Parts: sequence; structure tokens; C-alpha cells
Amino acid sequence: MLTSRALVRGLKSGFWRPLSSTSSVQAAHGKDMSPDVLDPSVPQYNNRLDTPLSDVPFVRNLNSEQRQLKEKEKGPWTKLTKEEKIALYRLTHELTYPEMRRGSSEWKTVLGGVFIFLGFSGMLVWWQRIFGGSPCNFVIISVVVI
Repeated sequence: MLTSRALVRGLKSGFWRPLSSTSSVQAAHGKDMSPDVLDPSVPQYNNRLDTPLSDVPFVRNLNSEQRQLKEKEKGPWTKLTKEEKIALYRLTHELTYPEMRRGSSEWKTVLGGVFIFLGFSGMLVWWQRIFGGSPCNFVIISVVVI
């Protein structure tokens, strides 16, 4: 009895204290927000067919090459190459309309799940036909009890 109490006390002090210390709580709930956290009050980019022009561009933080391309965009578009025009489009939009309309491969997952369910159900039916029926003593006990 005494050894179990000592063991529990040792486990509490050994494992629980570092987890419940104020420094770990402060570290977990720090005031600094990482840049990956999205603010829901700010408009977000989304790919939707019914709203073709998003409120914000796809790329918000431009690197030096993208900034140079944006400056070149302000001039005549006849001087831009096809690749530069595509790069400018990709700065504002992630996907084109054909890419948004392209179907997903989710039907393969759904069909696979249906086949697994049917196979498992078939195995249960086969098992019941071969090893089916309840033992006679269960039937006798249920008749006697009722």
C-alpha cells in the first residue's frame, strides 16, 4: 500500500509537473501569431466558378521577380511575352476555368468503399451459410427461460 502511494506520488511529480508548469502554458498560449494563421475578418482567396473575380489576388506577398513583372505590366502589353502574361495571370488566379471544371478522383474512393462493404457483407453471408445456426443448448436455454 505504501509503495503504491509512493509510486503514484513519484509519477505525479515526475510526469505531471513539467506538463502543467506555467512556462509550458505560457509557451502554448503565446501572444505572437504565426503568419500562417488566417484572419477570418479579412477577405480570402477562393477558386469558385460562380465568383470568377476574387476579392484578393492569389499571391499576396510578391518576390523581386514578381514585382518586376508587375512593373512591366504597367507598360504596353504588346511587349510582354506569352510566358509573362501567364505568370501575371497566375499571380491573381490559382486555377483557370478548365482546371476548376476538371472532375476529381473522389469517385474511385467511393466505389472502392462500396466494394469493400459488399465484399465484407458477402463474407458474412458465406460464413453464416457454412457455420450458421446457433448451438442447440442456446435454443434449449431460451425455451426454458421463456
